[in-house]
Amino acid sequence: MNRGRNLYIDSGSWMAIDLPHITMPVARIVALRNVPSFIADHPTWTWDRDQWIVTWPSLNVRLSEQRLRTLMTRWTLIRMSQRRAKPGSGSQPLSDERKFSIATSWLSLLQSPPAPFAICGGMAVNYYARPRQTADLDMVVLAHDAALWDAFFHEHGWIKKGSLSIGGWTYTDGETEIDVLVSEASWRERAVSEAQHNLHDGLPIIPLVWLVWMKLDAGRTGDQTDISHMLATLPREEFRGIVTTLQPWLSPEDHEDLESLYELGRWELGNP
Repeated sequence: MNRGRNLYIDSGSWMAIDLPHITMPVARIVALRNVPSFIADHPTWTWDRDQWIVTWPSLNVRLSEQRLRTLMTRWTLIRMSQRRAKPGSGSQPLSDERKFSIATSWLSLLQSPPAPFAICGGMAVNYYARPRQTADLDMVVLAHDAALWDAFFHEHGWIKKGSLSIGGWTYTDGETEIDVLVSEASWRERAVSEAQHNLHDGLPIIPLVWLVWMKLDAGRTGDQTDISHMLATLPREEFRGIVTTLQPWLSPEDHEDLESLYELGRWELGNP
């Protein structure tokens, strides 16, 4: 049975039944996607496998409900931050020396990996922004290596605890956990490959550009803050380089939000 739609249009804005305060003007997609307003106000909904898809006919604009929720979340967070942000109120980054602990169980386990991987998540953020405490480890592996990694963890006494909604599994040794993200996305192979040349503390850390894209695509509140803090110290030419690299994957909304997060981060640090 198809589940009910959780999003709808009311008074010119996208609304969420379960999150009434999270909204996004329909005009945003009208402006960024060149969708005539009379069509934007009346999209066509279709059920595709396990999610609702909203389509504006003949305009080549097709978004899933999940994607719309991500865009709505980012829109709300960015607009709220723009209203409340105060220049120079953020913490300046530390020096290149990173002072945070890495669980020895992770280090010893990953010294002889069965296939290439890249550290992502909070641990990777600590290499690009002011370090913060993180209790878990996130890593990304390629889909064709998933079976190798599953066998590797079991051989070392780690148990598969459960699956991840974004693709992959959580493994635990009874004390610590590792989230292993698995994907066939075209950019993942490039990200994992480039991480092999970006070693810190003996671990391949996912390059900043791909970490930004992972977090932008995830759309969670903490991810947007991480993006803003990681990008804030970059000169504009380096930020433009990230945008250029990500161009094949960025939607018009992604591009606008990335620009906003960069500016918010610089505003918070008091940078011009």
